[in-house]
Amino acid sequence: MTTTVVVGGLLAGCAGQPGAAAVVDGRAISTAELATTYEQLGPFFAGAGAQDVLAVLITEPFATEVAADLGVGVNDQQALDLLRSVADQALGEGEGARIEFGPGAVAVGRYSLVVSALQEAPDPQAAAAEYQERVAAADIEVNPRFGEFTDDLVVAPPTTPSWIVSEDAEPTLPDGAPEPAPTP
Repeated sequence: MTTTVVVGGLLAGCAGQPGAAAVVDGRAISTAELATTYEQLGPFFAGAGAQDVLAVLITEPFATEVAADLGVGVNDQQALDLLRSVADQALGEGEGARIEFGPGAVAVGRYSLVVSALQEAPDPQAAAAEYQERVAAADIEVNPRFGEFTDDLVVAPPTTPSWIVSEDAEPTLPDGAPEPAPTP
């Protein structure tokens, strides 16, 4: 019974927050927010996976704080303008204004602008170091179904447990086990 409760808790979310894709310093990033953000941005950012989007949602607040501290912060309107510009390029002029971007998509747009701004800061290496230090000091927990947050500031895809065997894997017998009899 205890095992079932523990496993169920791991699958439901993290840090006791059901439906969380990640929890960062007590702030939950819901699986719904991740899914909505991924769906809204998918057509415009080809090749980006759910783990990429989750990594940005996890780290964006830290990059935004560092940029603001250095006087190169960006606001939500600038992020929306960027997203609409990208949508216009992909779909045609004026189409970006028709799309409603949610808070997660705006955070991704803000992150993109902030990273560029930090590279233009008077001391970009110091800005990057400060950003990395803030992320490293944070309490970040990723729901195992999405993977694991790494020191490289990415969400690595989940690994398949060793006890799960894919259907196309060649069966192997334990050492010393007799070969099965052929079937007629």
